Amino acid sequence: MKSKNMLVSIGRFALSAVLALAVLTVFCLLYYNIPVHYTCEDGATDYSFEPNVFYSRATEGFSMGKINNEGYSNLYDYEEGMQVDVLLMGSSNMDAFHVDMSELTSSRLDEMLGDERVYNIGITAHSFITCTNNLEAALEKYKPTKYVVMEATTITFPTADVENTLNGTYAELASHTGGIVGLLQQNQYLRLLYSQVQKFSNQNAAQEAPAADTSAQNTVASPELLDALMAKINETASKAGVEVIIFCHPDTTLDRDGNLVLGNSEEDLSIFRQACENNGIRFLDMGDRFMQEYNENYILPHGFANSSVGSGHINKYGHQMIAEELYKIMKEAK
Repeated sequence: MKSKNMLVSIGRFALSAVLALAVLTVFCLLYYNIPVHYTCEDGATDYSFEPNVFYSRATEGFSMGKINNEGYSNLYDYEEGMQVDVLLMGSSNMDAFHVDMSELTSSRLDEMLGDERVYNIGITAHSFITCTNNLEAALEKYKPTKYVVMEATTITFPTADVENTLNGTYAELASHTGGIVGLLQQNQYLRLLYSQVQKFSNQNAAQEAPAADTSAQNTVASPELLDALMAKINETASKAGVEVIIFCHPDTTLDRDGNLVLGNSEEDLSIFRQACENNGIRFLDMGDRFMQEYNENYILPHGFANSSVGSGHINKYGHQMIAEELYKIMKEAK
């Protein structure tokens, strides 16, 4: 009798767990429904999202939309041979599952430029270094006629990353879509749970880590290496007949007195700007515009109603500011 009751209890528990998973999965269809990504065979990016699928997110900002036929965040599909005037490369700030697709930097800039088409291949985890490694393949595929715009979320890079980029040994980002990991990714709730556990683990690791030894980490590449990196970017773009614009949007925080604090130091900015100028690359530092908007209008470029104030990914105001400043550069160049 006891064994029978135990089996009944186990059965009830299992049924409850399955029902709970089903309910949470349905809930996440709107709360956290991020597409799975797959290795990008053409090399324009290391991976791209599953094409033509619905997405939604309410964990940081509120948005929903549809990924285009190539697996990127654009209001339109890409057709073979379609003219692209401006190619935008970047990270999760540019695929931007945090704002409406019409509010993306690429969408705003496309609207401002009128007949000139902007195509966005920004995608999660693609840092400036990763985009640099993908630049040649991206330009070869999309053949932009005027500009390639590259997002830089930081302007300092580990020496090893720059060296590996220059010698062609920088590792590509992996896309784990096979086996049990690939199977679990198909469930929206399990993906949310995994992201929460990963975030919690990273926060604990950061708190428990000893004080950083910057001399050991070599966290900032030398001006000479940075200059060589920009020379490589300019050479690749020149062969494709396009001009490079690099824009940096610094992290923002508020101090105890409510003043806006920008993440980049003047020294780092000077080194990065000089490397760009040495190699004919236009550099846009969004720090001044961010500071102006906050001081005059109390508008922050990062953060959402359901996230930390002034931090995290770019919000719709930040996207609008970046698009406007890029537009100014492009119009002044004519």
